[in-house]
Amino acid sequence: MSVLYACKLCLLLVLLNSASHTVAGTVAPPTPSAGFSLPIVSNHNTAGMLGQLGANLTSIGPHIAPVGWPLYGVLVGVGSGQTRHFYKLGLDLVSNLTWMQCQPCVPEVRQEGAVFDSALSPRYKHMKPTDPKCTAPYTPSSRNRCSFYTTSWNVAAHGYLGSDTFAFAGSPSAGGGHNRDVDNLILGCAHTTHGFERLSHNILAGVLSLSRHPTSFMSQLTARGLTDSRFSYCLFPGQSHPNTRHGFLRFGRDIPRHDHAQSTSLLFTGSGYGQSSMYYIRIVGISLNRKKLNGVKTAMFRRDLQTRRGGSVIDPGTPLTRLVRAAYDVVEAEVAADMHKQGARRSTVPVQGYHLCFGSWGHVHFPSLTFNLYEEATRLFIKPELLFVRVNHEHLCFAVVPDEEMTVIGAAQQVDTRFTFDLPGNRLYFAQEHCSADTHPTV
Repeated sequence: MSVLYACKLCLLLVLLNSASHTVAGTVAPPTPSAGFSLPIVSNHNTAGMLGQLGANLTSIGPHIAPVGWPLYGVLVGVGSGQTRHFYKLGLDLVSNLTWMQCQPCVPEVRQEGAVFDSALSPRYKHMKPTDPKCTAPYTPSSRNRCSFYTTSWNVAAHGYLGSDTFAFAGSPSAGGGHNRDVDNLILGCAHTTHGFERLSHNILAGVLSLSRHPTSFMSQLTARGLTDSRFSYCLFPGQSHPNTRHGFLRFGRDIPRHDHAQSTSLLFTGSGYGQSSMYYIRIVGISLNRKKLNGVKTAMFRRDLQTRRGGSVIDPGTPLTRLVRAAYDVVEAEVAADMHKQGARRSTVPVQGYHLCFGSWGHVHFPSLTFNLYEEATRLFIKPELLFVRVNHEHLCFAVVPDEEMTVIGAAQQVDTRFTFDLPGNRLYFAQEHCSADTHPTV
């Protein structure tokens, strides 16, 4: 992750293609070679799912589902034999490292199932400070271990690097199957956390990193030749199938093909982008009800390479979309004016976590929002029902909030759009989809 925010909503990403040239309009992502999927799971007892886990690695299918609005998690097994336990990890596209709470942990944030105890896992190995991977941002420790400290959206975790066996679910395209183990995957054993209780919803045990960093889950699988650096997810509405269905985090050939997908460049995050492992895109403007807002300027979304502030990223681990302040002020004023013209009345009572709320709204037609991207005619459309949430009986709130540093397209506004990340081609593909159709019943 990068800066985990309060209710962090963790989930999964995108569609494919290798062209690094400018692509406008609709395009077809390339056909991937190898692939698998992981379950995205909801807030329910995982015991009933363990029998489904398995298949060979080219058909792993991690389950993904809402854990708490708008929070999504991925089901993975850690350990081996009788010591293996299954955990729900929040999906994270900005953090360098997959990490989870480990014994002893202070504070021990409540999660689903027991906190992982590396001392009881026969295949767990501590990373030594002499290991070539124990380099910045990781540091050698006096305890002959390699330590990590990570922060993302106001959540911090500190502990030691290690490796263990991970188990994943079978892909639906392969008919499920049995456990598939992957040995010696690096993870962070967190012994101290700060702010994790705001993310976990008493369910999540940690986060699963899909960033570009060499120690992320994605990079480790790619380095072993187990996937081709393409992954995809389609977030379905949490209210549609509470606790009964799960979706999938898909890799390689398990990713559905969309001939009508649009694409935009993923800005390379090497030296020119401040060594960040996040997935930056280039936003040039915003439209409300498909009408361009002239007050929103391209410069508002630029990343300052000196201060490493600004820019725009995609992150399903951020619950609500966060607009950089200058752009947000323009959008908020236009949304408020549009709602006011239809008879809605802005609330004067503050609502925690939101910036624009209404105390009465009657039968208004909610506005839509469109992110205009760098490539001509490439637009990410956010339908009206994803932009407003009824917080309680008295308040309807705009599900976009201001940010003092950058713009983040969050999970709530990614629902019913399939995102596919093609890392070799540095492109993001996206297409509207009825994401509930890509779910399976949870046993």
